[in-house]
Amino acid sequence: MSAPGLHRVQHVSQRLTQTMQRAIGLLQLGNAELSGLLIEEAARNPALSVTLPMPDEMPVRRGFWVTPGGLAGAHGFDPDTMGAQAAGLHNHVQAQIGLMFSNPTERRIAEAFLAALDPSGWLGDSLPDVALAAGCSHDVAEAVLGRLQGLEPAGLFARSLSECLRLQLAEAGALDAAMRALLDHLPALARGDTTLLLARCGVSAKELGRMVTRLRSLDPKPGAQFDTSPAQHRAPDLVVSRDARGQWQVSLNRATTPEVQVARLADPASKDGLATARWLERTLSRRNQMILRVSGYVIAVQHEFLDHGATRLKPLTSVEVGVALGLHETTVGRIRNGLMVQVPGRVLPLLAFFGRGRVACAGGATLAGDAIAGLIADLVEAERPDAPLTDTQLVTALADRGVSLSRRTLTNWRNRAGIASASERRRAR
Repeated sequence: MSAPGLHRVQHVSQRLTQTMQRAIGLLQLGNAELSGLLIEEAARNPALSVTLPMPDEMPVRRGFWVTPGGLAGAHGFDPDTMGAQAAGLHNHVQAQIGLMFSNPTERRIAEAFLAALDPSGWLGDSLPDVALAAGCSHDVAEAVLGRLQGLEPAGLFARSLSECLRLQLAEAGALDAAMRALLDHLPALARGDTTLLLARCGVSAKELGRMVTRLRSLDPKPGAQFDTSPAQHRAPDLVVSRDARGQWQVSLNRATTPEVQVARLADPASKDGLATARWLERTLSRRNQMILRVSGYVIAVQHEFLDHGATRLKPLTSVEVGVALGLHETTVGRIRNGLMVQVPGRVLPLLAFFGRGRVACAGGATLAGDAIAGLIADLVEAERPDAPLTDTQLVTALADRGVSLSRRTLTNWRNRAGIASASERRRAR
């Protein structure tokens, strides 16, 4: 037995400082949550200045317009990308008008408002202009408009950004006195005048940040939901588009991304406040650069998914992205799970570009399991109603396309995609 004594032992450990934890936390915040956090910080720290972009207060007059008789075109728009949205919005509102207005006169006035509806869902003409077109008084037109503003989704037929957001908050039961005051001072919010906002809203810095997060998570253009994709009620954080060479590129959505600056004060703030403001400015810049690195790499890998749809989705994991970019997989995971991406025609979570599973194909290529689910859905959609394809037949059909997998694997992915078995499909038909 050794004698008692003092011994020096080294242990390797890694601890995150509070500063590091805050920096990591910023990576997984969408622009709405980030805006609220920054406004809260600016309300406490006079050395920090925040600018929040806001949608235009009035919609740009339509590149095309909707009439009760159909769609009428004008120069300056792309009918391939806008036609489906317009038809969907027009048909949706017209159907609700038919149910809401039994009086022929009121229905005619409502149709005049429909003709003035902008693709964004806002009212593109002034109330007096619509009243004149409908041949009715201002008061009657206003009464009809009030009923139209109760249509779903909330925010349709708004005449301003403030009114659009107000309708959505009222529908959600969240329009209290403080929120009304915030809506009345949107220009002050855009320029980050937290001193004025705290005074007018009568709330704490923390509560103001919560209100801003709620406000920024609303849909400022509810009419845009009626495109070819399912409705998305959150503005995207990133925008994917083609450059002049036809290549896919990704950028921050400047319409929702907050900006921070270190305020230039005649009476400098405390050293701690100034240091915090400078840290936030640097950290947000690094956050944005890291988000663009990760999303840019992912979009480059999945360009065929953007070109051809879900059946060309490649398997991709956070580990693979992290190795390629020299980042830890948890860093990639935080970015992957927190952001929304606008692609032509729809809005997707960045997570949608990370294909689950890995299935071998001809020539040594691989496809994500989600792509296999898409291929199965295509085959099922094209099958004869009286002779649905069995799982064995689906395996054979995929093998003809160069995708080899077992029947058990196919059954698993068919079930994950929510596609019934052949016998169930036969009974349903």
